Amino acid sequence: MSMRTMGLAVLIAVAQAAPLQSQIPLTEYATRRAALGQMTGDGAIVVLGSGEPVRDFDGFSQSPHLKYLTGWDAPDAALLVMRSGTTQREILFVAEKNPAIEVWTGVRPSLLDAQRMSGIPTRVIGELLQACDSLLADGAPLHLIGEFAGEASTIGAARTRDQVFMDTLRARHGASKIADATRAVLELRGTKSPAEIELLRNAIAITGRAHQEAMRMVTAGWNEFEVQALIDYTFRRNGADRNGFFTAAASGDNTTTLHYSQNDRPIQQGELLLLDIGAAFGGYSADVTRTIPVGGTFAPAQRAIYELVRRAQIAGEREVRIGAATNAPQMAAADTIARGLAALGLVESPTATYDCDSAASQQCPQWRLFYMHGLSHGIGLDVHDPDLSYSGTYGAGSVVTIEPGVYVRRNMQNVLPDTPRNRALLTALAPALARYAGIGVRIEDDYLLTPAGLEWLSKVPREVAEVEAALKAPRAATPRVRDPAMVGRYRRSLP
Repeated sequence: MSMRTMGLAVLIAVAQAAPLQSQIPLTEYATRRAALGQMTGDGAIVVLGSGEPVRDFDGFSQSPHLKYLTGWDAPDAALLVMRSGTTQREILFVAEKNPAIEVWTGVRPSLLDAQRMSGIPTRVIGELLQACDSLLADGAPLHLIGEFAGEASTIGAARTRDQVFMDTLRARHGASKIADATRAVLELRGTKSPAEIELLRNAIAITGRAHQEAMRMVTAGWNEFEVQALIDYTFRRNGADRNGFFTAAASGDNTTTLHYSQNDRPIQQGELLLLDIGAAFGGYSADVTRTIPVGGTFAPAQRAIYELVRRAQIAGEREVRIGAATNAPQMAAADTIARGLAALGLVESPTATYDCDSAASQQCPQWRLFYMHGLSHGIGLDVHDPDLSYSGTYGAGSVVTIEPGVYVRRNMQNVLPDTPRNRALLTALAPALARYAGIGVRIEDDYLLTPAGLEWLSKVPREVAEVEAALKAPRAATPRVRDPAMVGRYRRSLP
């Protein structure tokens, strides 16, 4: 048994012995840290947290690495783990309490409070660099875990706060003594414990309520931002901490934009509305997408695309099982979509290609013009959380999405490189492109992989008949006044 497997086995065994609740016990965090120490071996590990926002009126979100290992959720913190053999010492570095700053930021825990809340001995964050210098001077290898990839731009990638810290240490002690060990914690995060699964179940249940509320209330004449407001409001009033990601409420042609975020268009009768949403509960994010017909009934062209996407999702579901290759669901869904698009006349054949570049030097599958994203990803502390893709095969305890889609953009002539072959292709496909233009459908659900099989977690109407029935139920009036009974209400667990 590998060191990683041993660490995960201990983690799961301890977590299964703990009672399920809407928070993770300190014993589980300690077990995660022990598993991380086993993976990296002797030396020191530093896990860097997120800093105080540059502008004190901006929101704070903790680094998922530090949150996973400690549960600590305040700015300017870091974890130090020192391991020798089977002995492991830990220190949580936190921001020093400063009442003058708290006027602007709110009350911060004291060192004693931090130790009581985390179960880890604490020191002030200003001593972290000196502690690292001392360990490196003594010859200990240092493993850093953090966010080291900055945002790229035309003038180069920006250095993150964590990269600056790493560069500072390397400048003082040499690059060979300091390694990026972020992958180790990513591997641990891929398998969810029972306590994490319980948090995800809550997040998914809240997200399902928001979808059902949208189906119950949204009608033609609403603006996309009103749908967004309804979704976000439903999240919070049902106990969500926040949104797991920005709510996408895409109507009409906007459904063909994969990551639509403007949410500022009037919704018209008879068109589709795509809602890609996810509530976060206890820091863990759901991710569920539904595409619904405004007015209650799918038009024939909309229905044809929707049923194809649903068949692709079923094909993907069948391939997710313990021991299966993680790319098997994507291949099954893509094959289903390719054959379905051919039947609809949107591609010449399931295996047909087009010119990927203006030189016609490279060929790409035609189905990729309409289904251009991956099928699945993990969910957890990040909406795109680590899953078991590091090992290449599925194992128990992974919580993943399955989310095929088909998107027929009106400007397909601008999407394809201008070559003689592609111009001929557009002419051949013109009738189908006109019939399905502006239709985008994605169906995304969340699943738990267990020894008993694949469990569907996000049980929101998704079959055509179910969706249409939900939309044809008696409509609710648009809420214009706050319910006084709900003002200030914030449930941390579901009834």
